[in-house]
Amino acid sequence: MTTTDTPAAAPPAKQISNKTKYTILALFPFLMTALMVGIFTSAMHGPTPNNLPVAVVSSSAQQAQGMAQNLGKEAGDALDVRVVDTVGEARQLLLDQEIGGAYVMPSAQNQDATLYVAGAQGTSLKQVVTQIFTTVAEQQKVELQTTDVAPLPTQDSMGTTSLYLTIGWIMAGFVFVVIMSVAAPELLQVRRLVPVLVGWAALMTLSIWLVVGPVIGAFDGHAAQVLGVGWLTVFGIGLGTALFARFLGPLAVIPAVTIFMFLGVPASGGALTPYIESGFFQFLHDVLPAPAAVESVRSILYFGGDGVGGHVVTLLVWAVAGLVLNIAAQLLSGRGKKRGGGVPEEDTSLARDDKAMAGVVATGS
Repeated sequence: MTTTDTPAAAPPAKQISNKTKYTILALFPFLMTALMVGIFTSAMHGPTPNNLPVAVVSSSAQQAQGMAQNLGKEAGDALDVRVVDTVGEARQLLLDQEIGGAYVMPSAQNQDATLYVAGAQGTSLKQVVTQIFTTVAEQQKVELQTTDVAPLPTQDSMGTTSLYLTIGWIMAGFVFVVIMSVAAPELLQVRRLVPVLVGWAALMTLSIWLVVGPVIGAFDGHAAQVLGVGWLTVFGIGLGTALFARFLGPLAVIPAVTIFMFLGVPASGGALTPYIESGFFQFLHDVLPAPAAVESVRSILYFGGDGVGGHVVTLLVWAVAGLVLNIAAQLLSGRGKKRGGGVPEEDTSLARDDKAMAGVVATGS
């Protein structure tokens, strides 16, 4: 009589105690609420100018330099004052969104001072700059005239359309992937994830554009450019969230919403200019996808595309980095399974696909 070895029965899965489940249940909303309130309040509770870039213009270079030095001494780190030679140069700096305002000193031809602003940069920035130079004009005992070189249109008088678009794109990116990690975790495999996110980003970007643009009428035109920025934002945030989901499952929502929403929105300049926030949020303004999306849309809609290039590069970096890191994480996971005693056939094929995709990314880079 021959005997065959039969595999030992797997040990029963360890049950999670009610105490642990209830702790997790309470901890999740606690963390989300505490992070949101803490970060938003930290960013916006005490708006104060911080390295706000402005320009001084005068017919006399010596007079302009003296004015700039006096402003710098009085304001300290609140202002970053530069001298420009002509009003035309100052106007261009405003259109390039490199300064928040330009103060033109009185001259023999014009006894009044003139403040040039670009309202489309945001109402909070315009208000702060106007308040600062109204005080300066009062100290000089001159009248102040204000000229807006890029005013906001009537359908977006507060300049918040770019922020609302971006919030929609952020939510479309991370919520979908978090739900996917629970309902269909097999779609986190890179060869499936990429085409799914490509299609999802296109669908959601088009839907959000239809609601905010043609239906509500918050902006007109520039459809192709806005759709392109939206697709890139949703795709990049989806890939970033997928990376978290590989290690945290549905708890990926905590780092995803913290980085992309709780930190991204205050740093975006969509509601409050980062020039009246702390240096930390000014740094985040230059690196996170939410500020890049807000500034891209703002540049497209109100500045003829000036300054959009650098922000699109930021979105591209997030998308490419997300793709590369997802591929690397999956390849490392596959190697770990091999060392542990074999890899399922599907995982082996996915690893081959991911190596090929990694080669394509490397070649394109």
